[in-house]
Amino acid sequence: MDESGSDYQKIMRYVDDNPVAVIGTTNDDGSPHAAAVYVCTASHHSICFITRNLTKQYQNMYARPQVSVTIYNERDSSTLQATGTAFVVNDPHIMDYVTDKVNSIHAIHAEWISPIAKLRNSGDLVVIGIEFDYARLAEYHGLDVNAEESFTEIREN
Repeated sequence: MDESGSDYQKIMRYVDDNPVAVIGTTNDDGSPHAAAVYVCTASHHSICFITRNLTKQYQNMYARPQVSVTIYNERDSSTLQATGTAFVVNDPHIMDYVTDKVNSIHAIHAEWISPIAKLRNSGDLVVIGIEFDYARLAEYHGLDVNAEESFTEIREN
């Protein structure tokens, strides 16, 4: 994907503006599993979020890294649907960056505690990256549902 392209930049800006995503994974038995997480953009056409290494979500991604990502903005009547490959980020600088970015976006007041911090007995914190191989942003506000300009797509070559 061309990270300098306007479609790529538009989709990453949408993630930054709408940082709550539903991540879809697959359970051992093939059934779907989904969880809402706070996300932030990173480089290399990827997004990141923090989870714990004993959660169902983490275990699913570790065993089967293909995931789906859905972000919705009701006010603007828009949605981002994407697929990609999840990976564990082992760089402590990236972990600090993601933690700081998520906290700065969501800290409404000084006592705000990230939902992931409230999970007990769920293991150690870990940063997960998702590298998009496909993403489609649909923006319907003020447009005909079938209008071509409603859609922005990026796809790995």
